[in-house]
Amino acid sequence: MHHYKLKQDPLSSHQQIAKLVRQMKRGPVLDVGSAQGMLGQLLQGSNLQLDGVEPNPEWAAAAKPLYRQMYEGTVESANLPKNHYKVIVCADVLEHTLNPTCVLKQLRSCGTKDAVFVVSLPNVAHIAVRLLLLCGQFPKMKRGLLDRTHLHFFTRETAVQMLRDAGLKVTRRQATVAPLSLVWPRGDGTLPFQALWHMQHWATKVWPNLFAYQWILVAEAVRE
Repeated sequence: MHHYKLKQDPLSSHQQIAKLVRQMKRGPVLDVGSAQGMLGQLLQGSNLQLDGVEPNPEWAAAAKPLYRQMYEGTVESANLPKNHYKVIVCADVLEHTLNPTCVLKQLRSCGTKDAVFVVSLPNVAHIAVRLLLLCGQFPKMKRGLLDRTHLHFFTRETAVQMLRDAGLKVTRRQATVAPLSLVWPRGDGTLPFQALWHMQHWATKVWPNLFAYQWILVAEAVRE
């Protein structure tokens, strides 16, 4: 299982989610699938109470110092507290679960009635995937949009519908950009890299369905 790297681009999922959570100023926060603790790193000094849940024991141990409480296990097995969290973050995690809707429903019981969910999911309608399909290819990769450990693939519409099926209403949508520094590590700082970076940011704002790398969705429970 590969290690996840903290992305520095201000439009990356890590950075956007951390900014959203800081702006909300609501705690405690639950980081679902915290990996090696990227969100914990980015929220240091925020004075927010931050707990994590992570099934990989090595990652959970590495992330533990950055969290108030680290639950080792899956959402189903970790014995999380009920009606406790004001903000629940699912960053690049639901696509790895067998039944994302069921996971979200279980997480709803961990949140307060007014809990806010912040969810990021990869956009399978990204232009790179469309071009691969056009060529008759759908390769399984070590990471990225076609990560071989992804069990589900989402467009913006199917992601919103999945949250709706879990009883959540989307109140805000944001897009991330492809991590150029990971694709082209030696190009960082060069003029062609900077030009491509600006072009990608512009294209993502103009045609998000085509150029969004991931969707970041903010949602809350539907009032019954």
